[in-house]
Amino acid sequence: MQALRRNPLHRISSRFLNQVVKTSAYSTKKIYDAGQPTPATHPQLMKEGEITPGITSEEYMQRRKKLLDFLPENSLAIVAAAPTKMMTDVVPYNFRQDADYLYITGCQQPGGVAVLGHDCGLCMFMPESSLQDVLWQGEVAGVDAALDIFKADLAYPISRLPEMLSRMIESSSIVFHNVKTTTSSYMELEAYREAVNNCKVKDFSVYTHEARLVKSPAELKLMRDSASIACQALIHTMLYSKLFPDEGMLSAKFEYECRVRGAQRMAFNPVVGGGPNGSVIHYSRNDQKIEDGDFVVL
Repeated sequence: MQALRRNPLHRISSRFLNQVVKTSAYSTKKIYDAGQPTPATHPQLMKEGEITPGITSEEYMQRRKKLLDFLPENSLAIVAAAPTKMMTDVVPYNFRQDADYLYITGCQQPGGVAVLGHDCGLCMFMPESSLQDVLWQGEVAGVDAALDIFKADLAYPISRLPEMLSRMIESSSIVFHNVKTTTSSYMELEAYREAVNNCKVKDFSVYTHEARLVKSPAELKLMRDSASIACQALIHTMLYSKLFPDEGMLSAKFEYECRVRGAQRMAFNPVVGGGPNGSVIHYSRNDQKIEDGDFVVL
């Protein structure tokens, strides 16, 4: 039993231990965790000045300026983040941000509400997390991140939304909102309901679609990079198909090849249809064996 209590560190020389202690003494720098990649936490993904990979804070500000130029005077636009969708009671699906909220803010996290207006610029209402939330889900971006990272003009905790947003709505002649991510946090406000009754509420997508129609050089580069990754992944999956003629395995192989080349996520679930399954446009079961000679649509 004595042998079970023996300290394995006795085998390491004191000189090596001194080196370890001296080395670790220089690793006390704290890096701010904003709940998503930043140049400080993920230098392998992002360059200094970028909010999301390939897109700088200046470009996000240009996007917002373009949208504000579209908005009529004395109007307001409300865009909420996508909600978290649950797989089970406590296990969420991988989060995917609403495209318009991401386009405007660069924030890749749920729980926030962004407001665009000629007077307020970009005002972000950010979620508040408890120690229990951080324990289970990790850090989330708050008011400080909204100002420092996303470059919002104004930022408040989400608990102040009823007070602050009600004033903004009351002083606006038209209220636009993202109909895809409506949330009770603003739809249940008395000021918002009154705006609806007075026919002052309109869909914001007509402006976001117009703004996103013409791509910037940075966006074009990301699109080319994405296409290049998909092409390389497709070629490797075709080579692999002879070894494992199965829809599910080819789907997994394609996603793997995309990710090892730098893709953060799939834009959509791979469609791998062998034989007659290839005629189904949005076939996503990917659960059939592929017979010899079958034509495969990926």
